[in-house]
Amino acid sequence: MNKRTYLVAALAGAFLLSPLAIAQEQQPQQEAQPMPEQQEVPDVTDEQIDAFVQAHINLDEVRQEFTQRLQQAEDQEEAQQLQQEANEAMFAAIEDAGMEVEEYEEVAIAVNADPEVREQVTSRLEDEGFDTGAAR
Repeated sequence: MNKRTYLVAALAGAFLLSPLAIAQEQQPQQEAQPMPEQQEVPDVTDEQIDAFVQAHINLDEVRQEFTQRLQQAEDQEEAQQLQQEANEAMFAAIEDAGMEVEEYEEVAIAVNADPEVREQVTSRLEDEGFDTGAAR
């Protein structure tokens, strides 16, 4: 499995299984790879945060659509086809927000590791009317 396919599978798992919080989006990939002693937190710009927020909203729309469609799948073959369509839709959702998947991943790492970045993303999502589930 190449890296791009693995990234899509990790994103798909995060978005299609349940409506996970931002901080949990990258969990499947992090569990699959050995973690270094201390992971370096990438620096992110305001533009990257804005694009990440839009990508996150786009991905949530994909998750909602495909969760419903997967629940209605009649057999495993149809479910696998829907999973492939979801993977492609997730790549498109990220790219439509002006990001590459690798860049989205880097911002997600920063969201997980840096409370300040997490607060910026949460605040911007809420400004967009997105329910983050964060109690203020």
